[in-house]
Amino acid sequence: MTRSPPPRLLLGLALATLAGCQHGAPVQVSPRALELRFSGRVDQRDPQGPRLAWGGTSLTARFTGTSLGVRLLDLGKLEEAAPNRFRFSVDGAPFRDLYVGEGPLLYRLAEGLPSGEHTLRLEKETEPAVGETQVLGLELDPEARLLPAPPRLERRLEFIGDSGLTGFGIEGKSAQCSFNAETQRHSLTWAALTAHALEAELSVVAYSGKGVAVNYANDPTPTVPELYTRTLPRREDGPWDFTAWVPDAVVIQLGANDFWKEHPGEARFRDAYHSLVTSIRGHYPQAHIVCVLGSGVSDSHPKDLQARTLVRGLVSGLVEGLRQAGDTRVHFAEVPANREDEGLGCLWHPSRKTHQRTAEQMTPLLRDWLGWR
Repeated sequence: MTRSPPPRLLLGLALATLAGCQHGAPVQVSPRALELRFSGRVDQRDPQGPRLAWGGTSLTARFTGTSLGVRLLDLGKLEEAAPNRFRFSVDGAPFRDLYVGEGPLLYRLAEGLPSGEHTLRLEKETEPAVGETQVLGLELDPEARLLPAPPRLERRLEFIGDSGLTGFGIEGKSAQCSFNAETQRHSLTWAALTAHALEAELSVVAYSGKGVAVNYANDPTPTVPELYTRTLPRREDGPWDFTAWVPDAVVIQLGANDFWKEHPGEARFRDAYHSLVTSIRGHYPQAHIVCVLGSGVSDSHPKDLQARTLVRGLVSGLVEGLRQAGDTRVHFAEVPANREDEGLGCLWHPSRKTHQRTAEQMTPLLRDWLGWR
């Protein structure tokens, strides 16, 4: 998973390893250690270790010693030839990719670190459609130890969406490429960029192909409102505890899949969207709720449907009705549609430039609505 060090460093590592063996075996850190800090929706019920599925879920750990390994288990790929991809950084160094192989494996993330305290940041780049990954623990130097994680960020943002928020195809070269873990990267989405700019902890509930009332291609599996109640989308027996993590704002970007080919029915779409917003408000009475018309909804496709115009009218009208009824913490925002000069990601998804432009538009809006300075 990492580049091979030069011969001189290899010798140094070998000597360090030999010296370490004289002092005892490597320290095995339980995946349930209280010092480990997970962010996002993570299923903590399995005694073998936490399970991660949503893009953007992360692990932060502080430790002593000169090396670090993490044990991960791929719990099954849901898309053919699409391994889960993570990115990691130690002590603020540039992030590097880590692809999860088959079976429980130990991944050496750092070696030859200077003595002292260090911090790991591990983030899931791929979405639930690729599958779940289980954290089985960390491995440290002999006599090294885990330290309390850094304090959590005070600000919190939750994003709810479809492929437009999963980073689907964001690194694709054109609209002609298909889904692949190589072209999906959550950390480049406008949700991730906005949260970073606002110095907010992020939780993402986004799944490609999902809609509010209708999924893409009329897929009969659960739509977003049902998935929103779960800790992990494929596990009906694990309801999410809405008191465990309370966001300052919930941002919704949905509608593209509901209008993927035909009109789902005005009342059906509006009622499902209204029900989702009402559910969010019930869980988070003080949170701001932002309903976004995303760049992926177009008036040119499906042909003659005018989907963007329809979604704009339905969602903005719903928001206006809620505001007139007294809920002043619900907002509507429209992001301009995908632009040819910014290129396109795989299968006509927003490109990296489009996500950047969206983040630049939405960051000041959220800052203003939330009163963050």
